[in-house]
Amino acid sequence: MLTLQFNLSREEFLEYNYYTSWSSPDRRSYRFRYFMRVLALYGLIAAGYVYINRNRHELLVDVFVFSAIGLIYALIVPVLVKRSIKSRVNAMLKEAENQHILQTSEITLNDQGIIDKDSASESRYNWEAIVKKVETKDCYYLYTSSYHAILIPMRALSTPEELKELKRLLDQHLPLASELL
Repeated sequence: MLTLQFNLSREEFLEYNYYTSWSSPDRRSYRFRYFMRVLALYGLIAAGYVYINRNRHELLVDVFVFSAIGLIYALIVPVLVKRSIKSRVNAMLKEAENQHILQTSEITLNDQGIIDKDSASESRYNWEAIVKKVETKDCYYLYTSSYHAILIPMRALSTPEELKELKRLLDQHLPLASELL
């Protein structure tokens, strides 16, 4: 049995939301479709501008300018998305019903499952409820659905023995498929 107590930080919660909403491998097709829609709209606008001004401008200059602007936009999209998610997370955390998210949490993992407790709730999960496990440099995300996970910060593991026990429990009870989804 392993019991961990910690306060989730705002940054850890933001990183979880950014990962889940945008940067996870599962979201690759979403990111691709997003960029294709923006590229198509941008291409139509650029083509319209070039067509309307076909006699007033040098075509290569217009193509270069639109390409440069498109490249810059593509490079800053992840920054813009992260800012947007950060704004939503901050707004959510300001609401009274969400205050417990950053307060002290206690997670107990044993061979029967996981108990996740905080000041507002207590949830029990059988190991079968975990559909995906993700390990980042700062946290473990144990997903119970495509958008909800139990977050375990690495810093909550204060000894090598706790890390070893966590890995044992995860390896023993979570199928390999939970890491590959």
